[in-house]
Amino acid sequence: MKKGLLLTLAGVLFGTLIFGLSSPALCQDAITLRLSSFVPPVHFMNAVIYKPWIEMIEKRTDGRLKIKVYSGGALGKAQAQYDMAVRGVADITWGILAYTPGRFPLTSVMELPFMSPSPEVGSRIVWRLYEKGLLKSEFNDIKLLALAMPPGMDLHTSKKLVKSLEDMKGMKIRTPSPMMGKLIKKWGAVPVAMPATEVYLSLERGVIDAIFIDPLTLMGIRGNEVTKYHTRVGISATVVFLAMNKNTWNRLPPDIQKVVDELTGEWWTADYHGKIATKAVVGTVEKLEKAGHTVYLLPPKEMKRWEESAAPAFDEWMQDMEGKGLPGIQVVKEALRLKAELTK
Repeated sequence: MKKGLLLTLAGVLFGTLIFGLSSPALCQDAITLRLSSFVPPVHFMNAVIYKPWIEMIEKRTDGRLKIKVYSGGALGKAQAQYDMAVRGVADITWGILAYTPGRFPLTSVMELPFMSPSPEVGSRIVWRLYEKGLLKSEFNDIKLLALAMPPGMDLHTSKKLVKSLEDMKGMKIRTPSPMMGKLIKKWGAVPVAMPATEVYLSLERGVIDAIFIDPLTLMGIRGNEVTKYHTRVGISATVVFLAMNKNTWNRLPPDIQKVVDELTGEWWTADYHGKIATKAVVGTVEKLEKAGHTVYLLPPKEMKRWEESAAPAFDEWMQDMEGKGLPGIQVVKEALRLKAELTK
């Protein structure tokens, strides 16, 4: 009796051991990666994009890969995010390439006026430029997970509504990129460079009068609390990156790497982030209107003036790139070809 019981227990233990050895979810400890986010927890990128994406990864890996978000710049400032991924200060970081001017010259093609028609289309353009090898040399020091385009930037003001190029004269306007800074200066305004995280206090204290920023980020930094007028322009967008430290990537098991690859790249940049952001803009504009803000859509004739005024930026950009020995003309031609192909 006792012998039979012992044999039964031994069989159960042996079966459990075999099952444990054959089940990665049970025999391997979960890997937890740190994702650095410089914006507040309520920001669109944290709440709407990263939270569900992390849940997808955990589900697809049976809980073997977990990602913890450190928001509000807990691990580093906005301008430091890319280098943090390079050095391994965080395992994954996201940020805005324009915060390090001159470091990603060819990728800045996407900042050119009206190059990105929507987050979805713009994101496909920039990712396909990367996949074609035209931008890869700028990201050799990290495992690039995604390049994406946020919604185009509108002009948000605190004291007056801007209806024309002339209305900007003399205003102090926050610029998110060197290219936009040149345009702001051309229009008779004063460009003031600063990251989005400093905008709220600068508007509140009168350091600046207006900002060029996309509607989603405006809400994410509570810029709607210190602005009243919103001129819909969609003139430019700054490229967003999602990067992983190379050593972190190399340490991941191949099957987990496969899941990460499937949930990043063009799927993440356009089908996930791009489509969600494109739809979210509509709801954001409605919220501003319901709150009593003035939302102004430029008439076609005035919009054409903005487009024509900004057009010389293309030639200037290409000349600058070619002068540095970079294929600026080739990159612009391919970007415009992709834009035409994707907007048919």
